[in-house]
Amino acid sequence: MKLKKIMATVLCGLMLITACTGCQKESSSTNGKIVLEVAVSGSAQEIAVHQKKFDAYMALHPNIEIKPIDIGFDRVQKTLTLISAGKAPDILYINEMLYAYASKGVLEPLDSYIEKENFDVSQFHENLLNPLTYEGKLYGLPQEISPFVIYYNKDMFEAAGVPLPTDDWTQEDFYAAAKKLTNPEKKIYGYRQPGDWADQIWGWLSRTGAKYDVTGKKSVGFDSPELLNGLKFLYDMVYVDKVSPNPADLTAMGKGANVMFVNQTVAMESAGLWMLPTYKENKLDFNWDVVKMPKAANQNTLAGVLNWSISKSSKHKDEAWDLLKFLTGPESMKIVAEAGMALPSSKDEKALQIVIDSKFPNNVQAFVDSVENVDFRTQKNIYYTEIEHALKSQIELMLLGKATPEQTQKAIIEKFDAILAGK
Repeated sequence: MKLKKIMATVLCGLMLITACTGCQKESSSTNGKIVLEVAVSGSAQEIAVHQKKFDAYMALHPNIEIKPIDIGFDRVQKTLTLISAGKAPDILYINEMLYAYASKGVLEPLDSYIEKENFDVSQFHENLLNPLTYEGKLYGLPQEISPFVIYYNKDMFEAAGVPLPTDDWTQEDFYAAAKKLTNPEKKIYGYRQPGDWADQIWGWLSRTGAKYDVTGKKSVGFDSPELLNGLKFLYDMVYVDKVSPNPADLTAMGKGANVMFVNQTVAMESAGLWMLPTYKENKLDFNWDVVKMPKAANQNTLAGVLNWSISKSSKHKDEAWDLLKFLTGPESMKIVAEAGMALPSSKDEKALQIVIDSKFPNNVQAFVDSVENVDFRTQKNIYYTEIEHALKSQIELMLLGKATPEQTQKAIIEKFDAILAGK
């Protein structure tokens, strides 16, 4: 889908949201019970984890019935459709889109509920709450987080005589290993730079130390030498040294996110905990582990996250708040930890210990230790989707050799400034 079409779709949806601001959803009840609708998304395994939490809550609150609303994987479009039709679930599955929704007044501020109960928000990491705070008000709570780390094939490292990575390795260590592990004749790569994950791109740019910002009416910091160095790193890795297949090669291969790693045609890939259940159920034919992302100016990373918000149109806001507290509380954190697909979003030591004690993989601690390095600054933007697609489209051109890093830097600034100015 072209960027202009994507922008038009999102903007149209947000306009419909604006038109529906203040729309009140009808109160629902079943057999005398209050029905709370909760948006859910993900694989069958993820949906099952959600249901386990819902069942636990309903067992404690027999007057409540929780009705999951599956919004599929096209989460933004389905959410926009439900809100604009006046059918928003009581609790919304928000993720990185909170700023866009909060700016349209369709989310319920949580501050009054927090103050009334003296609810302790310090149980959550500050960097997780930052993108959930819009114009000084908190509009959501995080349930789980899954930082990107490096998955690596131990056998391939040892066969190539490359030292196994450690959590304090550098970007230079990573690049040297990737080059040595690449075998062009056999089409084996040291790393797989995914072409469809903006988070992966932001991660490499964040680690340069570039002080970029997209929260205003004009982009800041994208003209810096640090940002250019990040672009050159990606360009050299994929187009010059070819230690990773380029976007066209990945498309031609028609392979999913982890197939190359499973088939041992790539020695390293980056992902969160969501791969662990698959690798546990279908044991890999080689020794592997994970390690923190390599350090450059810093060791920042991005992450998959699940954030919940209460719909402004909900007729059961008090009940929705009580459920939201449960979904982000100790019992749910334990359920998240036991599922092994993500980390609990809170600092709950008992829940985190469940993850650590799993020893799957051996260095599962790398995920836990990466949380404090998660950089969500680009999510604090009402144009998040448009910014993300503009970044991906320009980086793809560069990785295909159709633009230099310098040209890409200039194009990114022009695209971002046009988006931020609302053009």
